[in-house]
Amino acid sequence: MNKRLFNYILFSSTVAVILFLGLQPVQAVEVKLSGQVNRALMWADNGKDTSILNVDNDNSSTRFRFTGSEDVNDSVTVGVVWENEFQSNDSSKVDVGQDNDGGSEFNDRKLEAYFVIPYGKISIGQGDGAANGTSEEDLSGTSVIMYSGVNDTAGSINFRDNDDTPIATVGSTRSNFDGLSRNDRLRYDTPAFGGATLSASFTNGDAYELAARYAADFDGLGKISAAIGFVNSNNRSNPEYTQIGGSISWLHTSGINLTVSSGARDIDDTGRDPVNYYGKLGYKFDIHAIAIEYGMTEDLSQDDDKSKNYGLAYVIKPWNGVEFYSTYRTYSLDRDETSNIEDVRQVMLGTRVKF
Repeated sequence: MNKRLFNYILFSSTVAVILFLGLQPVQAVEVKLSGQVNRALMWADNGKDTSILNVDNDNSSTRFRFTGSEDVNDSVTVGVVWENEFQSNDSSKVDVGQDNDGGSEFNDRKLEAYFVIPYGKISIGQGDGAANGTSEEDLSGTSVIMYSGVNDTAGSINFRDNDDTPIATVGSTRSNFDGLSRNDRLRYDTPAFGGATLSASFTNGDAYELAARYAADFDGLGKISAAIGFVNSNNRSNPEYTQIGGSISWLHTSGINLTVSSGARDIDDTGRDPVNYYGKLGYKFDIHAIAIEYGMTEDLSQDDDKSKNYGLAYVIKPWNGVEFYSTYRTYSLDRDETSNIEDVRQVMLGTRVKF
């Protein structure tokens, strides 16, 4: 689709919504506070050295939010979301050998207003792009510590060779090719039709995202959640790229579950077309969830790279809003003309407490 036409359609739709709402009086939106603290101990080994680090689990960072909504009438709802994260020693930014508390970062995640009408939902401000999360559908119950975004727990850890020379970080060689994450965007979501929803968003740099999602609960077969997303980065990135990614997760009534994620990126002017594959097999029972995973990204940092990981996770939810978790992961890198690259190993133990 021509990007000017796409932008025009999205802008025109928003104006139509505003006109539809009219100037009806509405009470001030009442808001509520919620959030979470998510902390963990990490043991990491790069093949040469080891470290034990106290980190904020970037799989689902420590954060707080204000949310609120108000029914204007029987068919229109107005809402707001204001969410910030506050992390000390982000797990995606630590490396073996670190001997301090790292940095503390206060970041905005969502600052948006939205309008729900019979024709769908319009969101404006900083929030999830249409394709954000499409590579991360996960019904396993273990995503708090292990999911397709493997960089969140090891992104800055360096692979090293036998001479202790840094080769590349885990994060530079891995991606699940999800959407553009949270950005200042205009987004439209259709109403759900038989469990299916379509979404589109436009953000700065003339970048846009398209997505489709499906969720259903089948008697005797369990739940299915699936999504696929397309991204055109246009001027938002250098080099520019187009990308497609998706995932599907199935939770059987027995508790057995299967999750698969895959994606690919076409990077302009580089000749590289990296791809990613990720799979997880799990079992949920009572307050427990266990899972094993395997993932691989090819050609992201340079041609013929194969960056892999496998792992095991366990999560228990003994009380409402409280989880304890543990995981073991190994990361490896195969790179042409570079031999004897050491594996990275990692153990994490932690808790997420929601309020």
